[in-house]
Amino acid sequence: MDTPFASAPATASPASPQQALVAAAAVPLAIYGYALVETLRTCRLQTSVASATGYGRAPINALSASERQWTHEDRDIVTPANDLLYFCGWINLAQGPVTLRVPPLPDAKRYYVIELLDVHTNNFENLGPRNVPAEGGEIELVGPGQQASGGHAVPCPSSLVWLLGRVLVQGEPDLPAARAFEQGFTLTRTPGAARPRCVAQWRDSGRPALDFFQNLFNALREFPPADAEQGAFTLLRKAGIRLEDEIEVASLRPAIVAGLESAYRQAKALIEAHTRSQGRKSWGYSLKLGMYGDDWLQRACTAMKGLGALRADEAIYAMADFDADGAPLDGRHRYELRFAPGMLPPAQAFWSVSLYGEDRYFSANEIGRYAVGDRTPGLRMEPDGSLAIPVSHSRPAQADNWLPAPAGPFYLILRLYHPAPCLLAGQYAIPAVRRID
Repeated sequence: MDTPFASAPATASPASPQQALVAAAAVPLAIYGYALVETLRTCRLQTSVASATGYGRAPINALSASERQWTHEDRDIVTPANDLLYFCGWINLAQGPVTLRVPPLPDAKRYYVIELLDVHTNNFENLGPRNVPAEGGEIELVGPGQQASGGHAVPCPSSLVWLLGRVLVQGEPDLPAARAFEQGFTLTRTPGAARPRCVAQWRDSGRPALDFFQNLFNALREFPPADAEQGAFTLLRKAGIRLEDEIEVASLRPAIVAGLESAYRQAKALIEAHTRSQGRKSWGYSLKLGMYGDDWLQRACTAMKGLGALRADEAIYAMADFDADGAPLDGRHRYELRFAPGMLPPAQAFWSVSLYGEDRYFSANEIGRYAVGDRTPGLRMEPDGSLAIPVSHSRPAQADNWLPAPAGPFYLILRLYHPAPCLLAGQYAIPAVRRID
């Protein structure tokens, strides 16, 4: 599914001072609220079912566990990984705390992580072998202003929490064992729990700009900006918009509506531009993902191209949009990603390189391969100990390590789970993607 910013024509000159004022005031609001709207869109999509499915959807305060790794057919969340089984849950703590049961870990080598995100996609807690006993246990998720009953409790900064679990699959033969472990995670359901009002009343009229701001205004009444953030929106009041009011966007004065539409287009262009390397470098990554503070643009960019990103202490996401010469990656050409001897990605859990099409999802391909990593069956090392990964739309003569690409634009993400200290210290350079035709 598309992210909230759909295609829009170029920004036109404002027809009135009021339109210009609204546009200037609402651009920061759109950037601030992008991750919030995308979170709530995903919540609505994944909770609009009567019972749990096998592909990540479940009612509020329930978990749904995937039965296989995600492929090009799975399109709930942009830029998923193919190395993992996902289990998802949307938790509304408004009626009280909810308890998560973690099963015993049957295999000490089994990587898993339970990521907890607030409504703005801040990854405020990760639960896994680093901080959960091997025998498992119960963890109480406690909302704002609530008291824990004792034991292992996690304070949550928003009443709506996205639980995104990941369990590593060590190849096809390992799938049954991974699924059995994944199925052991459960939530205690709170009687009468319902979706937040802004999710239940989601607006989708087919007018992208107006729908975006309508959903955002609805959301901000339930999840208002923090006190320290309020000053950024004072200009909206000058334009006649108060975030705490019930606002019907389509009924606002034409100049205000036009200003919001202009702000939507400007914010869309700004966020999309910043999802790509500004220096056209082959690889780029940030150590700030997952906990954004006041960097709203970084938060929006991550939500657009990597929703649900983990904090850097759990995983690093390096993204490549360009080759070694600064040209955009395109499947009409052939490329090679080569790791020198002794220079494989420094990950203490696992690593993989995934490929995504222009729409930010996996692309269908003839061998059903969406990533190449340290667990790829038949991975072939060169005689000198290097690893070469061919990337192309056409099948190469030597296809053991081939990462298939679509016939048009694509991008790569190198994921490193439990990144080694040398990566966090900036002492490891990821080799550039080189075009070979």
